[in-house]
Amino acid sequence: MITIRSFLVLGASLILGLGLFGVQIGRAVKAGREFDRYLAVKGLSEREVKATLVIWPIRFSVAAQELGALKAAMETNRALVLSYLQASGVDPKEITLGLPVVNDREDERIQADKPNLARYRGVVTLVVRSPNVDVIKKAIQGADALLEKGVTLVGNENGDRIEFIFNAVNDLKPDMIKEATANARAAAEKFAQDSKSRVGRIRRATQGAVEIEDRDAASPERKIVRVVTTVDFFLE
Repeated sequence: MITIRSFLVLGASLILGLGLFGVQIGRAVKAGREFDRYLAVKGLSEREVKATLVIWPIRFSVAAQELGALKAAMETNRALVLSYLQASGVDPKEITLGLPVVNDREDERIQADKPNLARYRGVVTLVVRSPNVDVIKKAIQGADALLEKGVTLVGNENGDRIEFIFNAVNDLKPDMIKEATANARAAAEKFAQDSKSRVGRIRRATQGAVEIEDRDAASPERKIVRVVTTVDFFLE
């Protein structure tokens, strides 16, 4: 038999349960609102560094009426280039000899009516790959000395070019990311002042791509390394 006391106990339990449920709902709503209160900012870190590797493709051309004479001219000019490089302080181990490219221009002579055009043309490539950036840059700047010795330097027909490379990014990234994140927090605090809020813990952080570019056209061996982070901070 259900008594009045039983009803009272049941009612009190329901009221208490609904009260606790309401408190939990209130806390959840508050937490949800706090989760939505955040600020997204970007932080930047930059370093000026020196290239750690240089790659220098050197191409020269020779021409001759006979293949034998062309071969001899290739060897003579190759020796002149190697002699210049070694005199400039380039380590022979840093020099790679490429395969020559020989063109038979007989059809060109006939079609262009240029009987005096040498029938064969050869292009020889050497590649210097060195961490001694200062030595190689000085050699590049003085390469016109080869012209005085009769070496015909040609452009990079395959799109290759002199490259100054910085390949020690991983050594810098930890400190740069730390600095970029600190700069992001400083920017967030300035924004937070306007809203009378306080910057809290990090909600989410994303590191963008690391950018490396030449400092200027005259100093391609000097690089600017840039790291940008996007950080979401909770506002309290």
